[in-house]
Amino acid sequence: MTNNKLENLELLRGIAVLAVCFCHFGYPLREAERIAGVFKIFDEYGKYGVQIFFVISGFVIPLSLRQAKYTSKNFGYFLLKRVYRLHPPYIVALIISLLIGYASYRVRGIAFPENSESIFLSLFYLHVSDINPVFWTLVVEAQYYILIGLAYIWLTKYPTLFVFIGFPILLIIGQSPVAEYIRLFKYINFFLIGWAGFLIYKNQGSIKINTIGLAALLITASIFHETPAFLASLFTIIAIIFLRTPIPPALAFPGKLSYSLYLIHYPIGVKLINLASRYIDQSISFILFPIAMLVVWVLAYIFWHLIEIPSAKLSSKVKYAYQS
Repeated sequence: MTNNKLENLELLRGIAVLAVCFCHFGYPLREAERIAGVFKIFDEYGKYGVQIFFVISGFVIPLSLRQAKYTSKNFGYFLLKRVYRLHPPYIVALIISLLIGYASYRVRGIAFPENSESIFLSLFYLHVSDINPVFWTLVVEAQYYILIGLAYIWLTKYPTLFVFIGFPILLIIGQSPVAEYIRLFKYINFFLIGWAGFLIYKNQGSIKINTIGLAALLITASIFHETPAFLASLFTIIAIIFLRTPIPPALAFPGKLSYSLYLIHYPIGVKLINLASRYIDQSISFILFPIAMLVVWVLAYIFWHLIEIPSAKLSSKVKYAYQS
């Protein structure tokens, strides 16, 4: 990808993670004496930053596989690269969340809801604790990596057939009872929008058919999902396909921290707001929002340097079979 395209994706990631932070930090302040209406808007609409992440993932993962000349024999290597890239930061964030959560429950005299079994299951995305509920999206992403690793070859080898048959089948599964057991399929529409954008961007197959496929996916998103989720996906795919303007580094940089910030913002930022709210006058409680944002951004920067960057380097050492 061009530098401009990379910067554009970072900008979108930054917007997505900011929206999610706004949602979670706005929730405990929605009854504040001042600008409560603003925090209610943050709480109501910030959650749709998740759809931005899903569309980006739908676009960028097949694009990276294409650039790496991925073949089906490299499926295991692909999953291993994803594990090395994403799992160590997740484990560290899980530990941080559990420690903060345990201290919080202990102070309040409430029984800690986690046990050795639930913690063990959390290590493998088989349990999502309320202590850090954002981890549910990591479960969806993990399932998505398996799907794209298996489907990529068919998507790129037979793009027209995939648009006419593959997309409808996956959408139907998304509306079936299967989606209750494999959470990815509840949100498959947004990943498919990213896939269609990838086909258009890399000129795979017929541009006309791919465009029709993308339009159909956007229509189904508007029917089966909430309007803000549809609008978030529409905005994202338009920006991905058409935005070519160079992005100032200061605007692109938050996207680099997006994964680290996403992982740790909830247990640190929300707990900070809840704790501080007990000790300050409610007429000025709104100041906790920027304070929480500043604290989590600083800590996310440290987390990015100490945990995420080494994980990315570890992932880069895994080579596909032909890259020895």
